[in-house]
Amino acid sequence: MNAWVRSQPRTLRPYFGAEAAETLLDEMELVLKVGDTPVPTRRLIIDEMQMAEISPRLYPKLSESRLDVVFGARRSAFDLVITLRTPQMLRRELVERYPLGDEAPETIEIPERLLGDAKLTGLFELGVSICLRDELDLGAGWPEQIGSWVSRGTFTIGLDRRQAAFRIEILTETMIKERALPAGTMVWVDVDDLNVVYEEGSACATAYISEKLHGKFTSGKTHPAVTALLYAEIVCAVLSSPDNGIAEATEIVSGSPLENIAKNLSSSRALSLRELKKLIDDPTRLRATVHDSRGLVRDLEKV
Repeated sequence: MNAWVRSQPRTLRPYFGAEAAETLLDEMELVLKVGDTPVPTRRLIIDEMQMAEISPRLYPKLSESRLDVVFGARRSAFDLVITLRTPQMLRRELVERYPLGDEAPETIEIPERLLGDAKLTGLFELGVSICLRDELDLGAGWPEQIGSWVSRGTFTIGLDRRQAAFRIEILTETMIKERALPAGTMVWVDVDDLNVVYEEGSACATAYISEKLHGKFTSGKTHPAVTALLYAEIVCAVLSSPDNGIAEATEIVSGSPLENIAKNLSSSRALSLRELKKLIDDPTRLRATVHDSRGLVRDLEKV
């Protein structure tokens, strides 16, 4: 998680000096694509067609006059921070942060490049918070640790769990014994053909994570480098599985999980089927490509 979305312990909240700030984001709105009405609740189940077409826009609805009243001279010490979390991929991305010393944005578009995992797994969380940018002494009743939030909210948008094409589950001790796996196995995957369009209620792949680690990883509370490493392990395992249907494919089927994977592995353009097969035949290059697509070096630099 990025530093500016950390919070001081809940026992120290609310900050009595910043209490008025806690409701600043109560009126924010989210639309899933241009022309839609705002989503009616902060937690929403949508269908597969809606998920495939999402192009979210956030409207923070922050009043300049109210920001001035709430923060006064302290306003420039805070940022508006937008994050996108895809729990099934154990991934959280910083969408953008906006200094509140400047005029607050009216509209925030979520970049298409960040939505690939959400569309593949059928679930995402859009987090919005107002956080302290630097460690500062703002006076009694105000936060002082970098990243402490004074207001926040989350939109959780997803398919019915049964519709998700990719799932993460617990690798139990029973499963380890049944499959004759080493006791310390961290990740195991079950994969079906990735190159078909799946009906509702079915999944193309399930990644099983060690029971001892599953809760920590899926909570989103681990270091970004740790979740990035796990993500790389899962993706490489899925693409290396002999059951994924890639070896037999002659073209990438539109709307299939494989189409999304080919898009996500390159920041500039979708990989062709030939390029994808060449990567799979070269495990070292495959791992390097997955590391690059996940920004692993960037995350490790923060350790």
